[in-house]
Amino acid sequence: MMTARGAIAAYLIEELQSGSEIAFRKIYDQLHPKIYRFIFSLLKDNNQSEEILQETFINLWLNKHKIDTQLPLYPYLYLTARRLTIDAFRKASNEHRLKERLQFLQGVSANDTEDKIMAADLQRITDELIDSLPRQQKIVFQLSRIDGLSYDEIAEKLHLSRNTVRNHLVCALKTLKTHFVKHDITYFFVIFFLLH
Repeated sequence: MMTARGAIAAYLIEELQSGSEIAFRKIYDQLHPKIYRFIFSLLKDNNQSEEILQETFINLWLNKHKIDTQLPLYPYLYLTARRLTIDAFRKASNEHRLKERLQFLQGVSANDTEDKIMAADLQRITDELIDSLPRQQKIVFQLSRIDGLSYDEIAEKLHLSRNTVRNHLVCALKTLKTHFVKHDITYFFVIFFLLH
C-alpha cells in the first residue's frame, strides 16, 4: 500500500513517462492550483496566467522522459512556470514596438515591388515549412492557425485528446520558429504565427 506522498508521486511520474494521459491528468489536478496561484501572483492577469499554466504542463508532457521519479515534481514545475513568466514579461515589454512596426509595414504602399517580392518569398518559405511538418502536426497547425479552430474543435474533428492537439501545435511552432530564427526572420514568425 502506497501511503507516502513521495511514493505516490513516483508512481504517477512513472506512469506519465510511459505516456499515460490519466497520470498526466492526476498530476495536473493535484498541482495546477498551486502553480496557477504562483503565476497569477506575478502577472495579476487571469487569461495570461492560464496560458502560462498550460505551457508549463505542456513542457512537463514534452519532457516527461527527463523527469527524475525520485524527486518531487513541484520544484520542476515551479521553475518552468517562473521561466515562462519571465519570458512573458519580456514579450510584453516588446509588444508595443512590434505593433508599431506591424502598423508601419501595413501602411507601406501595396504597389511597392520590393515589399511584394519579400511577402511572396516569405509566403513561399512558410508554405514549404508547413508542408515539411509531420502529417499530424501539419493538420493541427493548419486547423489552428489557418482555419482558426480552437483546441477543443480540433480534438473533436480529429478524434484526439486536447493535450495531444496542444502538443502537436507546440512542436509545429517550435520547428517553424527554429527555421525562421536560423534565417533571421524571427519578427515575421511572431507576427504570422504567435500574434495570429
